[in-house]
Amino acid sequence: MRPRLARLAACVALTAAASPVAAQTPVADGALPTAEALLARYEKLAPPARSEVARNLERRLSRENHDLLQSIQGLQKGRAAYPQRSPVRWHEPRDFAPVASPRGLHASGSAAHRRMTAGMQPFVLLPDLAAAVTYDWQQGAAVRGDKDLTDDQRIANYARGYAPGADHALAQVLAAVDQEPGQRQAARYFEQLYADRDGGVYAGISLYDAWRSGKKLEMPDTDTIAYARLLLHTEAYLAPIPGDRRRERLYAKIAAGYAAHHEQRTLRQALAATFLAAEPSLDPSWQALVDRCHWLWQTHGRDPQALALRLQRTADRSALLAEVDAAMTRDFEPVRQHRAALTGLAAFLRQCLDQELRTAGV
Repeated sequence: MRPRLARLAACVALTAAASPVAAQTPVADGALPTAEALLARYEKLAPPARSEVARNLERRLSRENHDLLQSIQGLQKGRAAYPQRSPVRWHEPRDFAPVASPRGLHASGSAAHRRMTAGMQPFVLLPDLAAAVTYDWQQGAAVRGDKDLTDDQRIANYARGYAPGADHALAQVLAAVDQEPGQRQAARYFEQLYADRDGGVYAGISLYDAWRSGKKLEMPDTDTIAYARLLLHTEAYLAPIPGDRRRERLYAKIAAGYAAHHEQRTLRQALAATFLAAEPSLDPSWQALVDRCHWLWQTHGRDPQALALRLQRTADRSALLAEVDAAMTRDFEPVRQHRAALTGLAAFLRQCLDQELRTAGV
């Protein structure tokens, strides 16, 4: 077992039995304050009192005899343990199409940026989770942000049902399950910034974001030839590419490459999201993955290494999902167990925060 995955598996492997969370959460979820109500009370406190609430709550949670809670918060590491995120890049004409227009960056918020990128928003997995550690698709690794989470951000996470270290867990799970060999180069390609045919490059918008938008895209020779060389391993295309059937076939191959990468990525994002949340906020088009992912986690002991091996064994997504659907038809109980465990953990965190806020006088 690879060292990175060995540590992850050791921290998070649980039995497939129902979680003890429910027994540790005597207050019914419906009787607890909502996340919004908890945060409104917290915001009434002065900054020193907020910090005290955060410290007291985290000390309590670190001592709780709660398997699911400890399996998540045990994944926390210092920022220095993570590499930096890959630098922002785009395909350069000099490398792939020397006759193409030189490229220049359009800043977010500029008129050109707004005009060309309407509808091309980056997808954020679990948007209600504040994160200091995220996943870099180019590196295939969890990476550090510029700063640690503030007291306010950490408390907001707990109010929303995320255990301490949830952002670390999300990124580390993605690193564990994103191991399909043929997709790393695709990720590197589609994470480059989107550009138009006139050389404009658009800050914060990757090629993946552009393709995911479903809009009709400009296909500059630079990016097209980059795909041919980096993923199709052919030097057969030179700029300017004639507007013939050969170019259309190349465009079709890029579209197929995106579709395959999108399928691979969305399944892994759904798996990472359901590792932490019973009802994660996901793109509606792949909400149907949620039950399947809960089933996979529960039947694989919440062990990312075991699940990574399953993904490798059944690499075809359609075949894997067909297997899971058939298994869920026979026995849906693993889905209910896993969802109930996460729902119970979220309620337990809200209960603990409620008690700390009462102690602080709000």
